[in-house]
Amino acid sequence: MALKTTLPGIPECDRPYEKLELYGASSLSDSELLAVILRSGTKDMNVVDVAKELLFAFDGKLKNVCGAGVGELLAVKGIGRVKAIQLKAAGEMALRIEREFKWMAETGGDVKKIGEFFVQELWNEPGEVFSMVMLDKRLRIIGYRVVSRGILDRTIVHPREIFQPAVKELAYAVVVAHNHPSGDITPSREDISLTARLKQAGDIMGITLLDHIIVGRKQFSSFKDLGIMDRFESLRFDKAV
Repeated sequence: MALKTTLPGIPECDRPYEKLELYGASSLSDSELLAVILRSGTKDMNVVDVAKELLFAFDGKLKNVCGAGVGELLAVKGIGRVKAIQLKAAGEMALRIEREFKWMAETGGDVKKIGEFFVQELWNEPGEVFSMVMLDKRLRIIGYRVVSRGILDRTIVHPREIFQPAVKELAYAVVVAHNHPSGDITPSREDISLTARLKQAGDIMGITLLDHIIVGRKQFSSFKDLGIMDRFESLRFDKAV
């Protein structure tokens, strides 16, 4: 059922906020998204009208609005210095997110590249962080998620926290990772035991746990390279690891 574009009884300038809360950001039109960023109108125009004026000035395209210079934005009725800066900041955020997703999509394919990705994400964390990447059939990264943050060297991870998001992303495989703030990248007994549990859960779910990466200070170790993942293939998981 199509969503209504207006909400009875709510002033037009407040409707984008109400719609976002009720239906999510994807329910907003381009002008309503701009209205949320702009926050307020002028004494002659409410914020939705200012947003519509802004879109009209740039051929109705958000990318043109965010790509415009400050001077071009200031030429639009209702746009002052603060609003122009807000729009430029929003545009820059969008560009950085796009670059981040593009870089992530091009990363992966083998253990080394995935390990380097985790090093960038985790090496400077002051406490222990357990995270994961989800991979497609070509082992390219299609998603990244922080699973838990522990206290110093202790963290608790449940298999469902790994495989629920992997199922939603239709992932072919996952790689998990955590950092050792001490810098020592040697797997502990607990690290190996946890990986065995996750491997078993992945086998049941039909999603392969390819590797477990341990990040130290700008370096990493790989359970796969160490031969630990191969051990799990021959283990019976009803026995203690």
